Amino acid sequence: MAAKAEFENLNDADAAKVAALFQRLANFGTIANREKFKKLGKKGVGLFEFKSFQDRFIGDFRPGKRFLIASYTKKKKDKLDPAVVKRAVDILFANDQWEKENKG
Repeated sequence: MAAKAEFENLNDADAAKVAALFQRLANFGTIANREKFKKLGKKGVGLFEFKSFQDRFIGDFRPGKRFLIASYTKKKKDKLDPAVVKRAVDILFANDQWEKENKG
């Protein structure tokens, strides 16, 4: 929910750019442009990053052809803050646990 709130707080132009990336992923299942969508390295195993200028949305593919956005940051340095990656991992884990407990 925090990532959704951050998306809703973006200005209209930035929100439109990010929404176009989300729509492209929904339509094609991937985004070929690594400047806009890339798999994160060692510490972000399995995570992907949507990038639009300084706005970064971190998430991962889930069962059922879903992609869950887990965290957001405004990246101002060359490297992504490890705390943002950890927060995404924690949120995805909590979501998986919730889905297991509430399935069916």
